[in-house]
Amino acid sequence: MRHIRKVLFPLGVVAIVAACEKDEGPFLAPEESIAYVRYVHAVPDAGPTDWRPIDAVKNSPPWFGLTYRGFTPYQAMGSGARHLRIFPTSTDINVTSVPLIDTTITFNANTYYTLLWTGFTGSGTPADRVVVIEDAQPTVPAGQVAVRVINAGLGLGTVDVFASASGGTSPLPASPLLTGVAAGTVSAYTNQAAGPLALRLTAAGTRTPVLADVVAPPGQAADPALNLTEVGGSTRGGSAFTAFLFQRSVAGSPAPAAFTTPGIVYVIDKNPPR
Repeated sequence: MRHIRKVLFPLGVVAIVAACEKDEGPFLAPEESIAYVRYVHAVPDAGPTDWRPIDAVKNSPPWFGLTYRGFTPYQAMGSGARHLRIFPTSTDINVTSVPLIDTTITFNANTYYTLLWTGFTGSGTPADRVVVIEDAQPTVPAGQVAVRVINAGLGLGTVDVFASASGGTSPLPASPLLTGVAAGTVSAYTNQAAGPLALRLTAAGTRTPVLADVVAPPGQAADPALNLTEVGGSTRGGSAFTAFLFQRSVAGSPAPAAFTTPGIVYVIDKNPPR
């Protein structure tokens, strides 16, 4: 045993030295080619859905149980041609094995996208499909916010959009912020002074009735003590956001029955710069 120890000890020293000689410094992960994608459920006669890129595991963000008027944050998606399927959310394999959408979409690296699932799955027209919207991130002047509108309510028709500091019973402004926003269209961003903001919808060319009246989220200031960064909103200068316009749910469909009137959902596109 004494002889074996004398042999092993030098071998151990040699192994340690050899290992040290192979140290080539820190390992740097390779840069990956990714896009940024969010999903929006805008089909008024459909229930909850599961979204799955099925051609790869890495940088293939799934989302489960996305309901009508629901949305996801931006997520990293590998660039190039990607195979996406949307399934009904269910524990029944006979239901979940049949996709509602089966499509291939090409994403460019370092580009932001909204995937808007729109149309109707039942007897309504047009039939459901995924609309790919490239989200050009706007440059927002200091002290202002950028707002755009996507009319995702195909049954809502063409609308005018009024912007004011408050909604409810306050008078409508003399003129709309946006006029003639047709179903399925995306407006340009418009800059507004940072502050409280409410959007109200009317049928194009009219002032009454108000179809929807929703206050925008104000955002939140940074809190360095809690290591929290600033959150975008109407009162936080430098923010950009989209107001999605939705029609009511189709009565008797799997969509949430609570949505009996048109609505507006605000989604933050860009937080204020740090």
